[in-house]
Amino acid sequence: MTRKSPATIRVKMRFNRFLRKYGGRIGFYFAGVVVLVILAAWIFPPLKYYFTDIFKVREFRILNVYYNNPAELQQALAPFLGRSYWDLDKKAVKKTVEAVPWVDHASVRALPGSRVTVVVTEKQPVALFRTKKGDIWIVDGKGSRIAPFTPDFSYRNFPLIDCDRKKLPFVVHKLEKMKTVDNGIFFNRLSELVVLKNNEKWECFLRDIPWKIYVDPFGSFKNVRQFLKVEKFIKSRYDNVEYIDLSFRHEIVVKPE
Repeated sequence: MTRKSPATIRVKMRFNRFLRKYGGRIGFYFAGVVVLVILAAWIFPPLKYYFTDIFKVREFRILNVYYNNPAELQQALAPFLGRSYWDLDKKAVKKTVEAVPWVDHASVRALPGSRVTVVVTEKQPVALFRTKKGDIWIVDGKGSRIAPFTPDFSYRNFPLIDCDRKKLPFVVHKLEKMKTVDNGIFFNRLSELVVLKNNEKWECFLRDIPWKIYVDPFGSFKNVRQFLKVEKFIKSRYDNVEYIDLSFRHEIVVKPE
């Protein structure tokens, strides 16, 4: 058993004396204030609305949205605005946010007041996918559609895939592996990728390079490093290059037009 210091005992004794002497008055005054506020709100109704409005939800603060448009979440949460904080169903808010296709999961933080904070974890984008109709979608590492492409956001820098819908999971899986090769240099420079029939060849286009690059999808992209090393040499030797072939044999075949 720990012994209390003399200072602690003195403070406790003084506090007890204070409560015995003034506790009744404090409780009486507090109860009086509560009664007066209730009477004032009953006699003057606008006062009631003033106090209740303090706890009405007026704003949703959206955090951690980097790739998509947070206005889409604000629109989805609009029906919750104007409700009392005490009546706000946080689980319903969370469910509404997670119903948006590009949201992986969300958490809702709210303290008594008019602002509610929603922390979002987005689904991780991998590439853009062009459908047969010409529509462009943002897709994740499983090939699932996250949201329609919007040029206003940073997805515009992702590689664009043109392939059969059934092959999309296979293609994005290979693209994910490309991120780990040469610190993702080849992946980051990839602007468009067209998967030809039977996955025999992938026709790639790199940013700022007017060449076609054909990549064998069944390799492990081990020769990307070699391609990057000789890229400068190739550009210095050839003026008109149609494509570069990256094959299983780690060979780079340059074919002028």
